Amino acid sequence: ITFETLIGLLASTGLRIGEALRLTVRDLHLDFDPPHLEIRNTKFGKSRFVPVHPTTGRHLRRYIDKRHSIVGDQSEALFLLRPNTPLQDSPARTCFQQIARAAGIPKSPPGHHGPAWHSLRHSFAVQRLLLWYRAGADVRSLLPNLAVYLGHVGPSQTYHYLTAAPELLSAAAGMFEGYADQGGAQ
Repeated sequence: ITFETLIGLLASTGLRIGEALRLTVRDLHLDFDPPHLEIRNTKFGKSRFVPVHPTTGRHLRRYIDKRHSIVGDQSEALFLLRPNTPLQDSPARTCFQQIARAAGIPKSPPGHHGPAWHSLRHSFAVQRLLLWYRAGADVRSLLPNLAVYLGHVGPSQTYHYLTAAPELLSAAAGMFEGYADQGGAQ
């Protein structure tokens, strides 16, 4: 249940693995509207609130209830390897690789990066951008919002997602084409 919840949380929020592993039970504000997470002292020394979809909030609530029934209040850490032992990066990485192999994702050849926790963050960002492009939204003006949500210092750190997926490049090209056809006027 820990890894199921962790994977779901990363895929639905785009959190960094370190941010998720440092979450405590008190960082979850699931009774608020919208439910959100308090991400503290992350990369770049920043903290932020991350709103979560209500379904993510419900899954987190179920996890907390099950976790509590197994370990009680022994640990503040949200994700536990065993009672009173917070899940750390190295065992989490090993388990993720095992899950990937069990799902049929082949091991990468030497010198290439295989599936990693960051892949979920990357997919989250690319999907958000694609949704905006498909909706005809002004992605350039929305990009700073995504940068803040992801905990980036500024939009320039988020731009690399624009070149990371052929589908995203195609959507961006289509938007530019429409812009160019209008003579640069929106």
